[in-house]
Amino acid sequence: MTGGAEEALGTAAAIRWPETRLYSDGVVVGADGFPVVMPPGSSLRRIEGTGYLDPASGTLPGAAVPSGAEVAAARAALAAARVPGAGTRFHAMAATALTDIGVLLCPNGAVVAAGSPYWRYVWPRDAGFIAVALVLAGRRADALRALRYVADRQEADGTWQARYLPDGSGGVPDDRGVQLDGIGWTLWAAWALAREPDAPGLPGGLLPMVAAAVRAAVAAVDATGVPRASQDYWETDIDEATLGSAAPLLLGLRTGRELLREAAGAEAAELAAAADATARRLSAAIDTHFAPAGYPRRVSGGGRDASVAFLLPPFAPRTDAAEAAWRATLAALTLPNGGVRPGEEWTDAETGWTPQQSLFAMTAATLGDRALAERLLDWLRERVTRLGALPEKVTARGEPAAVAPLGLTAASVLIALYALEGRKLPVPEP
Repeated sequence: MTGGAEEALGTAAAIRWPETRLYSDGVVVGADGFPVVMPPGSSLRRIEGTGYLDPASGTLPGAAVPSGAEVAAARAALAAARVPGAGTRFHAMAATALTDIGVLLCPNGAVVAAGSPYWRYVWPRDAGFIAVALVLAGRRADALRALRYVADRQEADGTWQARYLPDGSGGVPDDRGVQLDGIGWTLWAAWALAREPDAPGLPGGLLPMVAAAVRAAVAAVDATGVPRASQDYWETDIDEATLGSAAPLLLGLRTGRELLREAAGAEAAELAAAADATARRLSAAIDTHFAPAGYPRRVSGGGRDASVAFLLPPFAPRTDAAEAAWRATLAALTLPNGGVRPGEEWTDAETGWTPQQSLFAMTAATLGDRALAERLLDWLRERVTRLGALPEKVTARGEPAAVAPLGLTAASVLIALYALEGRKLPVPEP
């Protein structure tokens, strides 16, 4: 890694609340193919158009020393990709985001959330968004590698743990347990891959994963249509259903249903019918339990939450009620520094979180609200690190903080920019 004082940054013991420090300026390809963190405030830089460390800027333990052929290949790959924002102020951010995702994608298909130690794991949630961004970038093979890694980690009951080690062992770093939204994000990524216009169809070998995940989603929803309690993207224990789990499960049931309808056999057709019935029951339960209060985070009420975006395009068909709640939520969550926090119940009311900022940008772009999408993206563009990486957080003073780059934010920014260019993701049928 980086050695010295910087090594403590990004470890569980060193995290502050609120976090005001920046753990890294970016990442570079390691000699083993895994990302190596570039310490903050150094003079190190990358070779232009690649994820490799520029040896003229200094040395970094563990960083790869690329050959001329490797540099040329990396530049050619970036040039061949569909990088959004060409000719606009967003192009540099997009090119860096796509390069960063490539560095976070390890040789074995594991795509780690970030390079710092406490984030150096594979979250199905993050991997799903990253796979979708790679599909839109025209990097189908990379998207499939990331998706297969997650598929191969699927639990026996069709669910996924919160996060996995990137070493291919299937091990987990802690006892966070199953997070139900991983079902939805993985099925969404599989569906996006199957809907890719240049190579449509579900890749071979993924159907068993889809079927098991759909069965798990059906089992997670009770007779009333409410899913069982689960950690959502807040990653905190909770004893009731949240919109952050319910909405991704609805997305997974709908996309899984469509994938199964295209598969051959009576078993697939029967499971597709079960997914459809469960999706309709879950949708009705969301209307009953969440909609009257403006789609709060918890089934019993509570504050507004960024997860209302999961009920709008590109995840779900637009409704007047969901859009109105989404706009009210954005206003309620916007901080003095211009960023947003995850929800009104989130206790840190100072720090802007870039995954939520980019999520709102995705929705705005997909809905066709260009002015809002560009405003949200400009805020992100103006707060990247010295090396152009998108950080996880932004301090009250407007400075990048915590890990950088965060793959989830990089992916969401790319998806938003593709939508602004008219390359919108398909929206599943209700």
